[in-house]
Amino acid sequence: MKKLLYSAVILLLILLTACQNNEKASSEKKDQPAAEKQVEDTNGKEAAKDEYAELKKAPELPQTVKEISSYPAGPFANKNFKENKEEITARLDKLPKLKEDADQEVLDAYWRTLVSLFSKDYKDPAYLFEEMKVKSFGDPEIKDPRYQFKDHLNVEIILDSSGSMAEKMGGKSRMELAKEAITEFAASLPKSANVALRVYGFKGSGSDSDKQMSCSSNELMYSFAPYEEGKLKDSLNKFEPKGWTPVAASLQKAKEDLSAYPEENNTNIVYLVSDGIETCDGDPVAAAKELKESNVSPIVNVIGFDVDAAGQKQLQEVAEAADGLYANVTDQSELQNEFNNAKEIAEKWDTWKIKSNSDAIGTALFRGYDIIALDNDWSQKSFDEDTNIMDTLLYLRDEKEVLTGKNYRYISNKEHERRRMIIQLKDQFAKDLHNINDLTYEEMKKQIEDKYKQNSGN
Repeated sequence: MKKLLYSAVILLLILLTACQNNEKASSEKKDQPAAEKQVEDTNGKEAAKDEYAELKKAPELPQTVKEISSYPAGPFANKNFKENKEEITARLDKLPKLKEDADQEVLDAYWRTLVSLFSKDYKDPAYLFEEMKVKSFGDPEIKDPRYQFKDHLNVEIILDSSGSMAEKMGGKSRMELAKEAITEFAASLPKSANVALRVYGFKGSGSDSDKQMSCSSNELMYSFAPYEEGKLKDSLNKFEPKGWTPVAASLQKAKEDLSAYPEENNTNIVYLVSDGIETCDGDPVAAAKELKESNVSPIVNVIGFDVDAAGQKQLQEVAEAADGLYANVTDQSELQNEFNNAKEIAEKWDTWKIKSNSDAIGTALFRGYDIIALDNDWSQKSFDEDTNIMDTLLYLRDEKEVLTGKNYRYISNKEHERRRMIIQLKDQFAKDLHNINDLTYEEMKKQIEDKYKQNSGN
C-alpha cells in the first residue's frame, strides 16, 4: 500500500512540473508576437524616418556672391533638360515621391537637391582683376614683376593624359580637343617666344597594378624652343590618354624645366590642363606654392577640363597657391579662350619688343568689356539654370507624378526667389565694378578684393 501511495505522489509531481513548463512555454509564445510587433513598429518608423535622408544631405544653398561662385557646378550644369532628357530623368527617377503633407524641411531638401544637380559655375568677381592684369600686362602701375616686360617669353603647357581624357565631348575626346587647342595656341605665339609641352599619365592604365608606371610617366615632349609646326605635331602624336594623374610631380618638373629662365629677364607662363584631381599621392597645392616662390616665378593658369566638384576644388586651390588663375571649361572654344589670355600677353610683349606704348583710355575700355562680359555670363547662367530646374519640376509633377500641385508651387517659388537673388547680386557687383573702372589698377584691385574676396557677406 505504501509503495502504491509513493508511486502516486511521484506521478502527481511529474504532472505538475509538466503543466508548469507548458504554461511557461505558452506564456513565452504569447509574449513573442508582441515583442516582434514592437520591433516591426520600430523598424517601420526608422524606414519612414530615413525616407528622405539622402535628400537632406544636399548642401545648403549659397546666399552671397562669394558663396555662389564657390558652390560646385552640378553634374547637369552644361546639359539642357530637353536635349538630354533621357540622361537627366534617369537620375531624377531615383528621387523619392513627396507626400502631399511633406514638411518644409523635406521640401527645402528636395529643392536643394535639384539645385545641386543643375547649378552653374559662376565666375568670381574677386578674380576679375587677375584677368585684367593680363590685359594690363606691362603697365607700370602693376607691382607684380611677373606682369612686367622682360627680354624673353617662355610658355610651358602641362597636359593631362590620364584615362579620363579619352571621354567624348561632342563627338571628339577631351584629348583630341586639347591637342587642337594647343596647336592653334602655339601657332599664334610670336616667332621669338619659346613654347614647351609636358605630358603626364600617358603610360599604363587606370588599374592599381599600373599605378606606379603611370604616375612616373611625366615627360617633356616638346622642349623649350620657338614653335615649329611639324615638330609639335610629332610631339602631340606620341601619346594618348592612358592612366593616372600626377599633378604635383608635373608642377615640380615644370620648375626644373624653367630653371634656365629666371624671372629677372624672363616672362614665364605655365598652363596646367587637367580633367581631374591628383591620384598619385602627391600634394599639388604645395608643389604650386613652391613653383610660385621659385626664382622662375611663372604666371600660372590652371584649366579644369569639364571637372567634377572635387576636381574644381583642388584645382582652384592649386591656382590660389600659385597666385594664378583658375577656369573650368566645358568645350574647346572655352579652352581656346583661356589660352587667349597668354596670347594677349604674347602680343603685348611682341609689340613692346618693337615699341613700348601705353593707352590709359584703351585700358579702361577693355576693362569695361570684361565687366560687361562677366555681367552677361551670370545672367545667361542664371537663366539656363532656372530653365532646367523649372523643366525638371514640370516633369516631376506632370509625367512622373511625384510632386503634387502644392509641393510644385512651393519649390518653384523657392527657385524664382533664387533667380531674383542672383540677378540682384549680379546687378550690384556690375555697378560696383563699373564705378571703380577709372581707378588705377592697384586701387581697383584693392576695392575688388575688399568687397568680393574677403567679405563673404556681399
